[in-house]
Amino acid sequence: MSSKCTILFDNNLFGVYYAGQEVSGTAELITTRPKTVRGIIITLSGFAEVRWAEHITKQDTHGKRQKAIETYSASEIYYSNERYVYGQSGGTQMVLPAGKYVFPFQTLIPPNAPTSLNAAWGQIHHEVSVVVDRVMRYNNIFKHPYTVIVPHDLNLNPSNAQSLHKIDEKVFCWSLCCGNQGPMVMEVKVPYASYTPGQKVHFNVILSNQSDVHCSDVKVRLMKKEVYTSRSPETKTKETEIKIADNHCGEVIKRNKAEFNEYLRIPSTIPTLIGNCNIIKVHYTLKFIAKVSRIHRDLIIEFPFTIGTWPVYGSIMINEPITTQPINNFSRRVAPPTYEEDVRSEQFENNTFKPRYPVFLNDTANIGTLAAAALSPSNNLYHTPYLAAKSPLTYSARPTAPPPPFPLQAKHELATRGYVEQPQLEVSSVPG
Repeated sequence: MSSKCTILFDNNLFGVYYAGQEVSGTAELITTRPKTVRGIIITLSGFAEVRWAEHITKQDTHGKRQKAIETYSASEIYYSNERYVYGQSGGTQMVLPAGKYVFPFQTLIPPNAPTSLNAAWGQIHHEVSVVVDRVMRYNNIFKHPYTVIVPHDLNLNPSNAQSLHKIDEKVFCWSLCCGNQGPMVMEVKVPYASYTPGQKVHFNVILSNQSDVHCSDVKVRLMKKEVYTSRSPETKTKETEIKIADNHCGEVIKRNKAEFNEYLRIPSTIPTLIGNCNIIKVHYTLKFIAKVSRIHRDLIIEFPFTIGTWPVYGSIMINEPITTQPINNFSRRVAPPTYEEDVRSEQFENNTFKPRYPVFLNDTANIGTLAAAALSPSNNLYHTPYLAAKSPLTYSARPTAPPPPFPLQAKHELATRGYVEQPQLEVSSVPG
């Protein structure tokens, strides 16, 4: 291995940021032999892309119909900050001696940059890339992703604090023929319409099975729907829906009634994504299913469901009477989130990166202990992920515009921070 590159983020162990924050760090390049190069470039960028293939039938040049595979795709770029840290664009070739080089990098994430996502047919990706522009050889390219999260405070929309309540029934075919059996009636109640990952969604289900059909299970599922939009060769959408959490409450035999007071814990998953990205949308649905035999259709009640990054006040203080929803003291009563990897196993093409999303504990027995130690008076509503006290990065509602590009460097500079030699670079390791 002739080259190795390691990326480290400043005061941010896992590289998790909110949109509007600054990304900064260093890239350490180690090369074991001299390289003839034109320059070294570091780029911080955010982009989205979708791609999928479908079997189609179309006419050839002779008018005959034939089967083919069509690839649908689209892409968007949200920001790209490129900097020469060694050499310059179009510069003459030079020899990079063997040794260790450290390159700092930084950029401001635009406040409208969308949340990171790695899904089956698309991705929203934010990364640092380091390119060693070599002469008469393949370039050395090193890439390292980081997570960007769009803050979504569920308290800012009153509809998120509304409860969910619905009653539905189903009459089975032989009940109509016999005339002596009633319907299967299901009533569902959920305290709030929106939650964050890590929270427990408490619910109440009453199933009155007046029919002669056995209900084998009452199931609760959190479903995630992803909608992808292509731009080439035409505008087309593709939808996928997957189950990300479920709970099996139990059976209800014919002509009987049962009540279930259970909860569904939301795993680490991307917050609802309906803005900022035009080619990928993410929606959630909470489904309650009374499962019956295959010759009948299940009784299903479902609700639109929102996943955010900051919980509804009442959903955290679930055992306390809610008379008002204070703003100033709310952040002091809730422990800040941890940031856990996405539970999803599907991935876009060869992207194995799993973004990290904020996860809250809402076990009321732990709230007092956690909150007492979690927040300092200087913290604002959106806590910066994994910050050390040295150089805090705080979320700004109106972040300033991105800084202008860095000036080009024409020559290699010697190390000034204790390394053997130090220009400036970044990211993971790849064979040279």
